[in-house]
Amino acid sequence: MGRRSACHPGLHDARGRDLSHALVDVMGVPTYVVDAGEGPPVVLIHGYGDTADGWRRVVPGLLQSHRVIALDVPPFGRSGQPPQGRLLDYYRQFVPALFDELGLDRATVIGHSLGGAIALHFTLDNPSRVSRLGLVAPAGLAKSPPWWWNVLAGYGPAWRAALSLPSPVTPLLIREGMKRFLDWRLFHDPRKLQADIAHLVTMHSSPKDFDRLLAAGRCCLDSYTGSLLEDSATIAAPVWVVWGRHDGLVPAEHARAFEQVHRKAEVHVFEDCGHYPQIELPSRFNRLLRRWMASTESEAAPLHAVA
Repeated sequence: MGRRSACHPGLHDARGRDLSHALVDVMGVPTYVVDAGEGPPVVLIHGYGDTADGWRRVVPGLLQSHRVIALDVPPFGRSGQPPQGRLLDYYRQFVPALFDELGLDRATVIGHSLGGAIALHFTLDNPSRVSRLGLVAPAGLAKSPPWWWNVLAGYGPAWRAALSLPSPVTPLLIREGMKRFLDWRLFHDPRKLQADIAHLVTMHSSPKDFDRLLAAGRCCLDSYTGSLLEDSATIAAPVWVVWGRHDGLVPAEHARAFEQVHRKAEVHVFEDCGHYPQIELPSRFNRLLRRWMASTESEAAPLHAVA
């Protein structure tokens, strides 16, 4: 875990105690996993460039009655580097392998942003293993990605030129560019969340880590298959969706498009909120999440017939 210089917030219970964590070998990749609590399992999958710690305001409430599993999705955070190749294809093998490694037959799966796309693909590929599906501003629902996602993928020679400069100024330029992008696209009111923004910037501010981040950015584009929304219509598990009205990364109108396809889904769009409802409005997020989970606790119907 020494390759990261960032001081990670970590995950804690309601009394502020550190939760147990370990590096778990999943398909040969060291994967940082927090696994704590007892009860029906809930798996939390973060988004692009984030870590398990992005769920730090959600986990304490879930621990009251659930086994909670949160991970750093490779190659992010404290996890290792996955093999070369298309990351989205890798994740479609990785998540089932993670379930097997942790002894999970079936779980509630909640994914944010890119993690939402990963959760959707996992549910479609492995319907019997997902008892409920939670989606927080999931990527991949439109026919094509928003234009600004190309920035995350590092398109254009300017990125490479900047990263190749052997200059002490390079990390400063990276930090400033990332901060401006996050202020512009991530949170509705970034002034209230400077510590959260600073942490995300610090994780990726060295040229090496920033290059790794951009290399993984292609996965964000690949998550837009052009048919994921239509394909998701086969999902029969209870579905819960939360979006921020002022999301600058994944447009909130996708929530309404999803609602048209999933008439039984519980869909919420938060006013005065950006891409991180679980960070920006945690009290409302947690109240609605726990209410939905309580109301769907007894549902265990098969998700859809397997061809």
